[in-house]
Amino acid sequence: MPELVRLPLTTTEGRPLVHKFFRHPESASGLLIILPGNLYGVDGALLYYPSLILGRSGWDTLAVTYGFQSAMAESWAAAIPATLSECQAALRSALIQRSYPRIGLIGKSMGSSLAAQLCTSEPELATARVAYLTPLVGSPLFDSLFTQTSQPAYFALGTADPLCDLAALEELRSARPFELTLIDGADHSLYVEGDLEASFGALRRVTSEVVAFLAG
Repeated sequence: MPELVRLPLTTTEGRPLVHKFFRHPESASGLLIILPGNLYGVDGALLYYPSLILGRSGWDTLAVTYGFQSAMAESWAAAIPATLSECQAALRSALIQRSYPRIGLIGKSMGSSLAAQLCTSEPELATARVAYLTPLVGSPLFDSLFTQTSQPAYFALGTADPLCDLAALEELRSARPFELTLIDGADHSLYVEGDLEASFGALRRVTSEVVAFLAG
């Protein structure tokens, strides 16, 4: 069974920063990096279940906590440079522990932008696979970063997501290939308003596809 390991990391201001790093004692099938959204934490269902399944199949899992969130700051956009630095430190600290045959990243919303930034800045992620859940398509915080990446990519988006520009999505698809799942009527959390069964179905589908994609 994996054990919870404390990484000796701090925020850019020097405050203690605690991530959820579950590490198998002997060896691991891979390393999963979970990058939550601004208001969607690592225990949100879209992040929790893929992490749980891959963890039980032998992966080490690193769920990142952002410094601006632990400080309950409101302006996440202003904190992006510091947050990226914190994510880089967490990744490097995990990779010091052992080498991995594969690395996967799951980014939710703002976390998708951070995943793309990490993929362009960290050579260790050159062969990683990345699942982008409800990325901010149409925003300069995501599009220009994503087009600079080359790692295999999977997108999951809802057609009723107010933070996704579907016209920009088509432009992005013409810029570089990626796997895409569109959930009809789903919002930014892939919840289908007024239809719990459809929402559960979306969660099951995306969880299954993310696990298969990252383990593929």
